Amino acid sequence: MSGSLTTDQYLRIREDILNGEFPDGQRLLETSLAARYGVSRTPVREALVALQQDGLVERVDNGYRVRTGTAEDVIEIYEARMALEGLAATAAARRHTDLDLVRLRTAHETALAAAQAGDTRGAHEANSSWHLALWRAAHNTTVAGTLNRWSAQLRIYDQGPPSPADDLETTAHEHGEILQAIADGDADKAREAMAAHLDRSRQLRLRALG
Repeated sequence: MSGSLTTDQYLRIREDILNGEFPDGQRLLETSLAARYGVSRTPVREALVALQQDGLVERVDNGYRVRTGTAEDVIEIYEARMALEGLAATAAARRHTDLDLVRLRTAHETALAAAQAGDTRGAHEANSSWHLALWRAAHNTTVAGTLNRWSAQLRIYDQGPPSPADDLETTAHEHGEILQAIADGDADKAREAMAAHLDRSRQLRLRALG
């Protein structure tokens, strides 16, 4: 992306897509977006090209739309994510610092408390922060960047009914198991626990798609 204005527009449109302001399948017109954000069409156009490269929007006649997908798309993303995030968990168990553990524990405790309180949005945000902290603990920027892109693509599928509280509590407990393995330096257990966690997450998303 060229220039701070384009970067700003990329971040604003990306955030609105991930927060459900633009549901999947919605057309994204340069003129409408430029008016919405109070900018010219050029940075909007450049931001949309970058978002297409991220897999969040797709090209259609005379413009773009928020990406629509199928169960097969979810399966493909999870197959790749399970391999790479398993690697991240392994690396985190071997390379984590004390600060990494603090970040992981803080996000985990926040997610668990939110889930128990029925705060669905807060739990989702804390769970996302936990995964970001894990990728950071792997100390591999290529792995972290790729996982961040795939995770963003999956968030498009999270615009349906919120997960039941017990699912969020289960997620938090699974994160706790992975965290303990990382703290113990047990790379094999961290990888296996991550695989089980993502497999359950995949099944939940597929059920939500019907």
